[in-house]
Amino acid sequence: MFKGTTALLVRDGCRSISPVEITSCEGSCVTSSMYSAKASAMMHSCSCCQEMSTSMREVKMKCPNGITVTHSYVYIETCGCYAAVLTTPPPAYSTVISGDN
Repeated sequence: MFKGTTALLVRDGCRSISPVEITSCEGSCVTSSMYSAKASAMMHSCSCCQEMSTSMREVKMKCPNGITVTHSYVYIETCGCYAAVLTTPPPAYSTVISGDN
């Protein structure tokens, strides 16, 4: 989900002259874990909510020494779900005993 908030940017002691919109991505994307008898292992499917498209924006900043500088920052245009790269943990072995002993 795309989310925007307004804030003053501060960098190296300089502060934006006016508030800017800061965007972010957050939300739920499909995630699952399921045992596969064929693979004899857990199968994981995960995706992350992250930026799909961005643009660069500029803001004027006033510094303590009185100079004004221009700062570029990333603005998120759209968000979406992307497949996450998973590393497989070592297998955990267990023994299941069934029946009468």
